[in-house]
Amino acid sequence: MVDSFDYIPLVEICRKNPVWVSYKSVVSFRTYNISMQRNTPLVISILFLLLFAIWAPLVASGYSELKQAGVSQTYPEVAQHYKTAAQRIPWRPALYELAGHAYYYAKEYSLADAMYQKAYRRHGLSPQGWVAWGDVVYLNNDQKRAAEIWEQALGQKDPSENLYSRLSQVYKENGEYAKAADALQRYVSLHAEDASAHYRLGLLLTLSDPNAALSELINASQLDPQFDPAVETLRSALNLAAINDSPSARFVLIGRGLALVQEWELARLQFESAIEADATNAEAWAWLGEAKQQAGEDGSAELEQAFQLDPNSATVRGLRGLYFQRVGNHRNALTEFQAAAVLDDQNPSWQVSIGETYSKLGDLILAKEAYQAAIDLAPEDPSYWRLLAIFCAQNNVNIQDVGISAAQKAVILSKGDAPSRDVLGWLYLLNGQNEDAEKMLTRALELDPQNASVHLHLGMLYFQTGDRAQAYDYFVKARDLGSADAQAILSQYFP
Repeated sequence: MVDSFDYIPLVEICRKNPVWVSYKSVVSFRTYNISMQRNTPLVISILFLLLFAIWAPLVASGYSELKQAGVSQTYPEVAQHYKTAAQRIPWRPALYELAGHAYYYAKEYSLADAMYQKAYRRHGLSPQGWVAWGDVVYLNNDQKRAAEIWEQALGQKDPSENLYSRLSQVYKENGEYAKAADALQRYVSLHAEDASAHYRLGLLLTLSDPNAALSELINASQLDPQFDPAVETLRSALNLAAINDSPSARFVLIGRGLALVQEWELARLQFESAIEADATNAEAWAWLGEAKQQAGEDGSAELEQAFQLDPNSATVRGLRGLYFQRVGNHRNALTEFQAAAVLDDQNPSWQVSIGETYSKLGDLILAKEAYQAAIDLAPEDPSYWRLLAIFCAQNNVNIQDVGISAAQKAVILSKGDAPSRDVLGWLYLLNGQNEDAEKMLTRALELDPQNASVHLHLGMLYFQTGDRAQAYDYFVKARDLGSADAQAILSQYFP
């Protein structure tokens, strides 16, 4: 009977019932114990074999999942295979990061976040994995947590230098401009060939160190000519500011330069600084009102303050005109632009604004006269000839006698740049000169393949000549490049 009990129950029985213990039972117990000790290696081997029999297929299936991840056709499938492989091959936690990458590419940011967290808890995140983890959190609209992840990543071994550019962007969005500049400076020190980084650093430094800003902007221009126009605008603004004795005026000049390159957020800070330096600076108030409008705010209070301070400023009157134009009050806008044109009678821009406003009021004759007045003030500037041509095209008036001639003049003065050729091609199209239009627009596209307007006009040409397939392709490209007109045409004619 004793031999039928397992080892542990037998000991327990003997402990609770000492009267049961006899010589025979003790001998049997000792014999059983000795037998177990002698068979321990065999027991361990059997247990190992049992465990191997259980785990081997599981591990094998993990490697099979890993292989499937390499041949799957969609990112969600790839992610799922990597995730399953990571679960079945626990000593390879980096597979969770790969699953996160796949979900990242699939734009499943929450799922990617979960995978990166698993990799982090298992110490399986690479330096680039830290960057990607912050990316998906940022793209999931949690900037604060993204910044925390990237800041934590800086404390890891061999952190990615890309962390600095990410942190700079987040700091800038949070209004922490000094921190943004410092982070980007660290990035630039490691990526001296990155023209875009130099340019962005130059923009940030306009707030604190204009001389250093100018140096970074010039570096950007030298590395990539595409920054030349913006850098030239900013360089002019910074140079003018440097020779101005008024701190308030310096802020306005730099702010205007930033506004001209569409950096309205930074420009607004300059205008606010100008007002802090001199609250009676009417132009600073007017530009602040414009900056607020660019940010979707009202801005009318600042413009009214500017008008009260100096009603004889062409800048103040002109910016008030823009405000009225935006709210649809074209009569008041015309009054302001006309006042600006009187106060600054050598500036052709005011005549263009007058022409545009007359056009919206339906007076095309006075509108054309205003555009021609702008040309009279700057006859060698192709932009004003081009604007007259665009006016004719938009309103379908004087196409042959005025519009085409103006566009041809713009092409000559601009040495055949893409915008001027685009406008001339458009006018040829409106005048029924399809062959000339195609040649001109094709050449414009060669000069600037990313010009949405050229794609739009080529789409219109082929649609008009009955080639719907080719027209569709151009309309789609124009839409993808940001053309609202192309989107409207696609919605109406290619549902």
